[in-house]
This record gives sequence, C-alpha cells and structure tokens, in this order.
Amino acid sequence: MNSQKQTVQQLLHSSLKQIDKLDAELLISHVTHKSREFLIAHPEYKVGKLESWKVFKLIKKRAKGIPLAYLIGHKEFFELDFMVNKYTLVPRPDTETMVELVLERLMTYDLGHKTVLIDVGTGSGCIPISITKTVKTRFIASQNIDIVATDISKQALRIAKKNAKKHNVEINFLHGNLLEPIIKSSELRTLTHGASVFPENSELIITANLPYLTEEQFETEPSIQHEPKSTLVADKKGLALYEKLLQQFANLPICQFTCFLEIDPGQTTHIKKIIRHTLPDYSITISKDLAGLDRIVTIQK
Repeated sequence: MNSQKQTVQQLLHSSLKQIDKLDAELLISHVTHKSREFLIAHPEYKVGKLESWKVFKLIKKRAKGIPLAYLIGHKEFFELDFMVNKYTLVPRPDTETMVELVLERLMTYDLGHKTVLIDVGTGSGCIPISITKTVKTRFIASQNIDIVATDISKQALRIAKKNAKKHNVEINFLHGNLLEPIIKSSELRTLTHGASVFPENSELIITANLPYLTEEQFETEPSIQHEPKSTLVADKKGLALYEKLLQQFANLPICQFTCFLEIDPGQTTHIKKIIRHTLPDYSITISKDLAGLDRIVTIQK
C-alpha cells in the first residue's frame, strides 16, 4: 500500500484485500474523526496523506488479528461506549445477558432496603457501569444501591475509573484479588466513611466475569491471541478463580446474596458440582446467551 492522499473509496478498496469492510470503515472513521455514515455517503472524500498512512498502519495491525476495539480505543456494550486497552478484556455481547439478569433481579427488591452490588474482576467496568447507568436513567431511579468493583490489575482499574467518570456514575473501585479487598475490615470501613458496607436487611448482588478459558482453548483460538491472557485463562479446567471466589463467600459479613457468574457453555456440569460442594444450600440457575448457549450461572439462597 502507498501512503499518498486517497479518497475513502480508494482506501476501502485497498483494505478489503486484508480486512472486512466494516472494520475498514470504522478505522477510517477513527482516524479522520468522521462518522461512518458520513464516509458511506461521501466515498469521494479525500483523506490527507498523514491520515492515510495512519489508516494503512491500523489496517495492517487489524490484519494481524489485533482486536478492532484496541485499535480505536473503545467498544460498545449495552448501548454505552467504553474505553478499552491492552490491559482490559474486550466487552462481549454475551455478557450483556448478565446485566439484563441483574436488572431483572433489582426490580424484585424492596426499594426501601439498601442494595450492594459487587463486581469482581471488573476490567473496563462495563458490567457495573451499565447496571448503574440503567438504574439511574431507566426504570428504578429511586433504587437505594451502592456499587463496588474490584480488580487485581491497577491498569484495568484506571480504565474503569475513566469509564465511570465518562458515564457519570459513582462506583467504589478497589484494588485486590477477587473479594479480598471487600473482606478486609479496613477496606469495609473506608467504603462508607466508617459505616458497614452491609447494613441490616441489605441485599447483596455479586457479579463476576472472571477468566474461564483453558490454556488449550486460548492457544487454539486465534481471535483472542492479542487480548491479555490473564483476563481469559484460568487453571482447573478454567474454573480455578471461580472456585476460589465461591470459597471466599463464607467470609462475607452477610449470609444471603445472589451471585451471577459468566462461564463457557462446556463448564455447566463442572461449575454445578463446585457450587453444590461449596454452597450446598443455594439454588443454581443456568441462563443462556444470545446464541442459546449456557452462559450465566445464578446462585441464590
């Protein structure tokens, strides 16, 4: 490819040899700061030499399998736009199922009671931010709810905080492994200026989209090779972190909660065994994603 000044049509024609049309349009839109709709309506629009060079460079990276979201720095999730980078997992449409289930659950709660939602391994923050934004703007604006999110990656938390600010929502972000920062009494006091984060009669919801792929799945799936491995892969058939999370539940200063976990469809039987061993008194419900595959595990007492 040359890097001379070219029209949108010429750039698209050249790019189609390497990547699909939609990706090319979004890359050109990103570089030129023109909407995709504008580019489609004006194929004769001339792109400057420097911008053309930037487009060519991004096209080459996309052709190597680097996720589009990393190249343009953002990804839509639950009709909201989220900043992402190499430290965060790219949000997937399948995870929107979890957000919908939590919102349905919130509608059944007594609005007079305190509800605490904890998102474990928050990454870009797309799950708690989407829930909080919807709670504020849609149908349960008066819900008395506090949101807490944890992540072991400080880099990911920086992105999550930026996303929360972008969408004007208040979330307490804590650095640490799984529920450890919640369980520590020192952290509990700082969340509510000395008060307990779990008031009497409070409702607790836990969401978690933790790494659940096996090493073999990661190595044999080219589409995820450029995403951070630590956000995708776990030991024990992909369920090591979920097993540890379930064990941590016993240390929470509240006995009743509803938990939502995202899994691989092939893990249904195994995760049920782990839950029944760790939380024998809790019910288990499996919800399917947009493709009709087992995706979200709901644990409830």
